[in-house]
Formats: sequence, structure tokens, C-alpha cells
Amino acid sequence: MKKSIKRVVSLSLCAAMAAGSLAGCSSKKAEPADTATTAAAETATKAGGETSAEGETTEGAAASDKPFDGVTLKYATTQTASTGEENQKLIELVKEKTGINIEFYVIPSAKSGEVDKTLVSLMAGDEIDLIYNTKPGLKAFYNAGVLEPMNALAEKAGYDIAGTFGDYVPEFGGDVYGLPAFSDIWITLYNKQIFDDAGVDYPTADGWTWEKYIETAKKLTDSSKGIYGSLMLDYDCYNYMYALQKGWEPYKADGTGNFDDPLFKESLEFYYGLGNTEKIQPSILEFKASNTPWNAFATTGKYGMFMCGGWVTSILNQFDKYPRDWKVGLLPMPYPEGTDPSTLTVPGCYAVPTTSKNKDAAFAAAACMAENQYTLGMGRVPARIDLTDEEINEYVENSLAKPFEFDGLTVEDFKTAWFDSSRKALSEKIIGDGDAAISQAIIEEGQLYGQGAESIDDAVTKIQDKANRAIEEDKQ
Repeated sequence: MKKSIKRVVSLSLCAAMAAGSLAGCSSKKAEPADTATTAAAETATKAGGETSAEGETTEGAAASDKPFDGVTLKYATTQTASTGEENQKLIELVKEKTGINIEFYVIPSAKSGEVDKTLVSLMAGDEIDLIYNTKPGLKAFYNAGVLEPMNALAEKAGYDIAGTFGDYVPEFGGDVYGLPAFSDIWITLYNKQIFDDAGVDYPTADGWTWEKYIETAKKLTDSSKGIYGSLMLDYDCYNYMYALQKGWEPYKADGTGNFDDPLFKESLEFYYGLGNTEKIQPSILEFKASNTPWNAFATTGKYGMFMCGGWVTSILNQFDKYPRDWKVGLLPMPYPEGTDPSTLTVPGCYAVPTTSKNKDAAFAAAACMAENQYTLGMGRVPARIDLTDEEINEYVENSLAKPFEFDGLTVEDFKTAWFDSSRKALSEKIIGDGDAAISQAIIEEGQLYGQGAESIDDAVTKIQDKANRAIEEDKQ
């Protein structure tokens, strides 16, 4: 598989961001001045009846603006997500704009190593109308044959998928299988208090390389105070992020794994070396032994910098849940010296399962959710490419930057970190044959190497072997 490298969506909207292929149906595109309703409203109108020359609708006119008014759909999610503020706001928004009622179909969360329980439920034939997952995550649902292709649904509704979302859409086998609501872009967060205490100047986005990151983290690390200059988590993508930024592809041209590429080995050494050699963050052994939580940057105040997906900013302005008296700074993701600036990213999407009994209404709801979720004030970066410069600037100022007035973060800080048109966007997740098993192998063998339980060469060999077996099994 050849992983596409796109440019991050620019303020001039000249390019779309994220891995994947352009797909969708051709139809009239929403006018920029009417983006509050946009294509979701157009979908409802077209589904309800054609408009006459005088602006009157034909038979069924009374319901043409909300043709699915009163329809109830089942949205599969976890108990925690169903009670979360964002999902509660989201179903209210859908009700307001489309008249559709959404009920949560609560499914237990899968434990590490378990198959997604929503996938299990769908494979058992449970009637579900909407699901949410990342673009890579939807691949497993596609492989299982439980997702409804959206091209025909969009054509029936007169909906322009490509004109609304561009390259963000999850496309498999030539069809679109989800509508992206937002894209999670990786960033660097930093604790200004730790910088101040160490007498270190705040870093800038210009020339923010990994070399500069490590140099800065060393100045911040103070073992006597239990302070590390850096924090990263144990996700699979940390193992290969450095290789991706240097141009590595997870699959060779013949479809086999590319984990015996020297760049992948270098990436493993780089990531685990941050804790084992550079000593700027907990080693993977310390990280696992102490059960370091994912929100440790926000809750402990003991880490100078945190490099992760931008979704983590959503907890930093929740002072009731995560109180802090220190201020946070924001930068893009670092990149290897001598390469072009780059970042990891993954779109979050809404999809319609094959078990839905009302797929047209489910598509209308998915379109509404995908188009409007970013407006809910939860710090999302919209996946839509049809927004104007003015709309983006207004959104950044009022939704992204405003909640961080305490920290002194500016509109320009957010634009630089999240809307840099010159920054390459690389898929956070491996997408292709055997991808789930490959990710697990990378975590297992990578951590064994990081903990000193096996050599780097043994880890690479085992990952390559496991990857090729997973690829072959997926093809059968």
C-alpha cells in the first residue's frame, strides 16, 4: 500500500489534509454564506421534494426541510461517551437541524487486545444506524462487510461528499464509507511554569525539530524534583512516527511489510532512546510500571512538554475536572532536521452500518454531525474543506483560542499548530492488509526492545515476520 502524503488544510482552503483518495458524488456545492445549514440542509431538501420555479416545493412540501422529522436512529457508543458533554450536545444539534431523534445504543468498551464490541454486535446482526470511528478504525468494519457504502446514498440525496470533505473521507475499494467530522492533528504542548522555573525561553514553531525538542527537554529535566522535560504515551504510532516523517512506507511495492527498512529500526531506536538514553522522559519500563495515565501532563504538572494528538487540549480548559495553576503553551509537532515540517493526523468519522433500517435518514444525520460537530466548542479542527477564510478565522478565535485566554494562547498559536498549509500530514495509523495485527506486533515487540528484553534486530525481525503473516491472512 502506498500511503498518501497530503498537505494540511490551509486557511486559503487550497488543499485538503490527510491520507486517502478523493471520492464522492458531484452535486451543487453549498454556498459559503450558508454554511450554517450547508449540505446537510440541502440533503434534507432534496430528499423531501424538488423545488418549483416559484420556490414552492412539490407534494410533501410541508416536510421538505426536515423529511426525516420524528425518525429515531440508534447510535452505537460506549457508556462514557454517551454521557459526555460533546455527544449530548451533538444529538441536540441533530434534532434541531434535521428533526431526527438519536438514541444511544450503549456497547461495552473492548479491553486491550479484544475485538471492537460494536463490530461484534454488527456482525451478529444488531440493528444500528450510526457508528463513530477513526478513518483507520473503519477499515476493520469495512473488512467485515458491515458498513454501507455512501456513494449511492449521497447521490440519492444530491450530496457533494468531495466538495464538503475532500481527501478526509475514508475510502476503501473505490467507495466512501464514512463522513469525517474533524481531524486530530498532533501538536506539542508545554508547561510554561516548568520553563520559567528552569530559566528556559519558550520555544517557537520556526525550526521546531526533534533535535531542538531533545535539547530543550534536557534543560527542563530535573530528577531531584521529579520533573521530566518530555512525556509521550505507549501508542503504536510513537514507534514509527520518526520513520514516517523521514519518508518511510509501512508496505513495500509488492504489498509485503516494510518493517525491515532501516528507517523503521532507526525510529524504534529514536523513540525508546528518549527515555533509555536521553533520559528526558520516563523509559517505557518506568512508564508501564508506574501506570502513568494518559492525562498525566494535565494532572501532575511534572512534564515540561507533551507530544500527542490535539484532542488532549480538550481537557486542559476543563478546570473543574483538571485544575491547574500553571499556563500551557502550544507548538506544532517536531520534525527530523533536514526534512520538511510534518505532523501525524487521523480523521474521526461517522458511518452507516448495513444493519440500519433507515439508511437515508442515517446518512442525513451523519452529514449533519460531520458538518457541524466542530461548532460545539470542544476544540475540534473541522474536516470540512468548504469553509471560507473568514469562517475559519472566526472559529479559531472564538472556539479554539478563547477558552485558553488564561494561558495567553493566541489565534496565531492555533493557526501555526493546526492550520499550517506547508506542513505535511501523515496518517497516524497504518491502513492496509493486516493493519490491526501489525499495530499489536509493533507495540508488543517494540516494548520488549525498549525494556531490554530483546535486541533491536530481533524486535525488527519479529515485527516483519508477524506483519507478513498478518498480511497473508488478511488476503485469504
